[in-house]
Parts: sequence; structure tokens; C-alpha cells
Amino acid sequence: MTRQVCERCLFTPSTCICGAIKRLTNKVSVVILQHPSEEKIAKNTAKLLNLSLTDCKIIKGENNTDFAMLNSLPVKSTVLLYPNEHATYLDDVKPKPALSNITHLIVIDGTWKKAYKILQLTPLLTKFKTVSFKQLPQNRYAIRKAPRADSLSTLEAVAHSLLLIEQLNPAPLYNLLDELIQKQTQHMPEHVKARYLN
Repeated sequence: MTRQVCERCLFTPSTCICGAIKRLTNKVSVVILQHPSEEKIAKNTAKLLNLSLTDCKIIKGENNTDFAMLNSLPVKSTVLLYPNEHATYLDDVKPKPALSNITHLIVIDGTWKKAYKILQLTPLLTKFKTVSFKQLPQNRYAIRKAPRADSLSTLEAVAHSLLLIEQLNPAPLYNLLDELIQKQTQHMPEHVKARYLN
């Protein structure tokens, strides 16, 4: 028997998050390179961005062939969000109007290990400047554990980037993330929920 799911958010009726979705018009095009293993993870946040942002594209894959569309992006105005030694801190750019030159933001959606693998298998990414954050916002996404202290969910990373680049209010995105967390933990026993949310 096929499980009933919402046609819009693809969650079951009891975990549907559509009531919290608010469409946001973003000026910077968001391109999400998603590792195939992320697609079926209920707690993955990339699809929340796709539901919320007017200009957001998710491309599934692992290498140059999968991500051939990167060839169509403007090199000078496209940036890759990835924390390496060459990255420019979005929250440390002066003057701020310099950020207005950014037209496309590439984000890798996957665990740190999978993101690094995508980076290694996709030389096309090396032609873009990398950006990161000097000061990380507080991680709100407690229900998915990460091994690194500088970990943010894909939604949080994009929300903070768009706030810094184009002053897009991140509140609707964070509210949607809160809704996802609430719906995904609502049936957990209290002692299990405490492990994540306390």
C-alpha cells in the first residue's frame, strides 16, 4: 500500500509543513548540488529552500558530468559556499555594496565527507571563488548531528548567505525549519527527543 504524502512538500499528512511555507523572492540564484544519498532523508533541508525561494535549483549528482550545468554560470559573479583557506568571509566584506556583484550562490548539500567528495570529483567548481562566514550564526538544526562545530544545515547556510548578500529576511526560512523540527520530533518519546533538543 502506497503511503499517502502531501503533493507539495512530500511529507505525510501528520508531518506536512506546508502551513509554514512562505515564498521569498531572492535576487541571488541559489544552485544546490545535492549528493544522491541526501534526497530521501526526511530531515534534509534543501527541499525546504526549494519550496520557499523563487530562484532555487537542486541538481543531484557527484561529479563534473552530473553538474555540467555549472558551465553555464557566470564565473565572475558566481560564488561557492565552502570553508577553505581561500574563502572570502561574507560577513567581513567591506564595502558591503561589493556583495551586490554576486548573482549565483552554489551550495553543496551533503555531509562534510560527501561534500568534500563532490568537490574532489567536480573540477568545474575550482573556477569559482569560495565564500564562507567569519562568525557562524547559532545552529538551530539540532535533530541532525554533525561531527564539526562549524556545521550548519543547508537551509541555515543559504539563509545566512542571502541575509549577508542581499539582506533577505531569513525569519520565514528559520520558521519553516522550526516547523520541520517540531513535526519530525512530535512522536518521539520524551527521553529520545531530549537527546536532540536539549
